[in-house]
Amino acid sequence: MNPIEFLKEEHEQIEMELMELNAVMKDSPINYSNLIHTFKKLCALWDPHEVKEEKIFKIMKQGQVNVPVYAMTCEHRDLRGHIKGMKQAINSGSEINLRNAFGKDLQVIITRIKNHMEKENEILYTIAREEFTPQEWTDMEKVLDNN
Repeated sequence: MNPIEFLKEEHEQIEMELMELNAVMKDSPINYSNLIHTFKKLCALWDPHEVKEEKIFKIMKQGQVNVPVYAMTCEHRDLRGHIKGMKQAINSGSEINLRNAFGKDLQVIITRIKNHMEKENEILYTIAREEFTPQEWTDMEKVLDNN
């Protein structure tokens, strides 16, 4: 499968979990066990996806094409901080920590992941389709095959 189409397909799966998180957050009262379960499903998709993208970003950076790899990498770093905060709150066993983290970090995570994926789909992946050499495509395919 084309590496870009593969990543976009993963984006669609991640988007479904983001929509589910939004729906759970709108429930009153919030079902925290469902929220935690859905958040963990999101992380199970996002964490390996992010690793693949980081490897692909390195390939893009090596190419002669001017792509906004640095901005995408910074966004990943910022998201990791919020995700780490959520995971720590979940693992703390404290309902107060959990409520604070969900109030502080979860909406930021949802919004930033959505925006990040839109930028990748519209900008980064479009540039790759138009400008990358056959060797760069092969290198990207190897990254996906090794994960």
